[in-house]
Amino acid sequence: MSSDLRGQIHDSLSLKETDELLEIWTTNDRVEWSETAFEVLKEILEQRLAELPAQKEPVLEYVEREIKDGYENLPVDRLIDPDNAPVFYSPKEVVRTGLWINRVAAASVVITILTGLPEFGRIQRVILTYFMEVSGGESFSWLSALLLGTLLIGLQCFIVYFSLKSLASLLNILMEMEFNSRPLK
Repeated sequence: MSSDLRGQIHDSLSLKETDELLEIWTTNDRVEWSETAFEVLKEILEQRLAELPAQKEPVLEYVEREIKDGYENLPVDRLIDPDNAPVFYSPKEVVRTGLWINRVAAASVVITILTGLPEFGRIQRVILTYFMEVSGGESFSWLSALLLGTLLIGLQCFIVYFSLKSLASLLNILMEMEFNSRPLK
């Protein structure tokens, strides 16, 4: 192991507060922190403390959690705490609105496709006006209309869907920002 890297880790960790180092030590997250970091961390804590606390079982890999509409990380138990409730909005209403926006985003794809289907005929007629006197012009115009119409409908779906998904995510982010900016009581 390079002594430069070990020295950099030591310099970085020695700047942290003892409480933060204890949190890293007890959490024992071996995915986020290397073995060398834990060795250096142990040395620093032994200098600062008389006795090291016990560590939890080492975290060797993160378990993927199923994400349900992006609202799994919200501190719902603290959001509905009447002593620490927001003044200008209802957290339950924001979460409910975000869920509805996500549902509308999915429905908007279907609606956009259904409303775009009649456009294929119009696009075909416009293209056919340029290729009327060419043999096979009608076949070419239908093929072109199919490609162009699919591209346009896909672009509309993309714009509507991701705009609505962004709005739902933005609601979540703003609520978390507001929540995290409040002092705990």
